[in-house]
Amino acid sequence: MAEKSMRIDVEQPTTASLPKRVSYSQMSLYQQCGLKYFFSYIDGWREPPTSALAGGSITHEVVEHLYRLSPNDRTLEAAMDLLREHGPRMLKATEYKPFESDMKMKHSVKEAIENLFVVEDPKEVVVQPEHLEMELSVPINGVNFFGKVDRFTVDGVNRVTDYKTGKSPGKFVDDKLAQPYLYALGFKTQFEIDVDEVELIFLNAKEVVRRPADSGLVIEQGEKLAQMRAGSESDVASSSWEARVSRLCDYCAFERVCPARRPEAPIPGSTACDIQLTDAGLFHK
Repeated sequence: MAEKSMRIDVEQPTTASLPKRVSYSQMSLYQQCGLKYFFSYIDGWREPPTSALAGGSITHEVVEHLYRLSPNDRTLEAAMDLLREHGPRMLKATEYKPFESDMKMKHSVKEAIENLFVVEDPKEVVVQPEHLEMELSVPINGVNFFGKVDRFTVDGVNRVTDYKTGKSPGKFVDDKLAQPYLYALGFKTQFEIDVDEVELIFLNAKEVVRRPADSGLVIEQGEKLAQMRAGSESDVASSSWEARVSRLCDYCAFERVCPARRPEAPIPGSTACDIQLTDAGLFHK
């Protein structure tokens, strides 16, 4: 499907406002589709959790706790013990409880953790506990940016690392690198630390992608952050958002109420639209 876009007028309260802070996921979603951003962050709709989200959260939890151990204790056996400890606990949470019996998801998580020991030797990774799940909260180009960095290592090279579950990004790897590039800019701005290298570890795909933190690419992400904020400010002021039609629409929870895909769809934000989304299993935040 060739990508196209169209402006969609929406119904929103006169008091509608943007989130006070912007994360990479917000920026990425707005770039993907402004109307989907409206549904998620202005109209306040939340998609039901998925098994992929549950599995990714469990994997990140186990890997974080593994790297909080002393290097010699970071064994595969220890990782499996952590999985047995944290997996069941997390699956008791309301949002993940529907996946307690999802064996395919559980196998994927186990595979991801096993693959960590294939792509690197955890005993050799030099990382301080305070450099795990580091929080960024800093103004960048006039935008209040926030994020959480999976891992920051200093072993002769200052490196920002982000773990990913799921399949290899293939030709879309450069799109995935936008996130650690933006984090590198956050490090420079908040901590005055120059990041030398960014890294993505695709655990299920057993793939590691490393790139130099090229200053031009890092600065470019800051510019895109500012562009996203300016665009969303204009959209919320005009009650009109850009819907971008692409192959991703087939997987969008809001496709059934998108006028760009379905001309008969109700006005986004209207009572009729809310009824359809509720019937589809979505709920307000």
